[in-house]
Amino acid sequence: MEGPNSGSGGAAPSSKPSRRYSTPKRDQRAAATRAAILAAAETLFLRDGYARTSMKAIAARAGVSEKTMYLTFATKAKLLQQVIQLAVRGDEAATPLAERPEWRALFAGPVEEVLGRFAALNATLMTRTAAIVALGESAASADPELAEYRDQAHAESRANLRALARELNARGLLGLGASEQDAADTMYALAADESFFLRLTYECGWTPDRYADLLARTLNAALRTTRRS
Repeated sequence: MEGPNSGSGGAAPSSKPSRRYSTPKRDQRAAATRAAILAAAETLFLRDGYARTSMKAIAARAGVSEKTMYLTFATKAKLLQQVIQLAVRGDEAATPLAERPEWRALFAGPVEEVLGRFAALNATLMTRTAAIVALGESAASADPELAEYRDQAHAESRANLRALARELNARGLLGLGASEQDAADTMYALAADESFFLRLTYECGWTPDRYADLLARTLNAALRTTRRS
């Protein structure tokens, strides 16, 4: 987004207010255009698939010109990346998911309920992201730009779960013999797997709450059970 124009030295004082007040309006229009494109892209990607959805079709559904489309999102891969990021974060704020209040508050309640709260948050996240993330995973196999974004997202997810595993260990929530790395890997395999969520909810008709209950019970059994040598 462009910042305010600096103007030339000979500008009349009366011209300053209009220049100052026009910036928020431009920002609002740009934000509305961006939101319309993202919404149109998500709808068409999920309906028609990534490969069959053209930028021209997205522009038409969003009610913008193709030129505006490409000025806002240079490539279709970048557009899908932003659709996924919006779904994951819930808004366009730059704050990473792991630094948001609801995730930072995981340890605010009774410590023995941490994995249950984690599972509930994960169910909420999967409800709004699983379908579009699954589409992105599939499309990444044929698109190097998307593959790079996928690999980065996987690495960030694993790093966040390693941090959670360290905190679980510090709070005494890991069973004897359960390493932090094992805990992080287990959470990554189960909680970060969109296909696991989609099979239970889309195919088997489970509710997100039932998924969360299964995830919590599975993680508690896998991570907190004392292991015998």
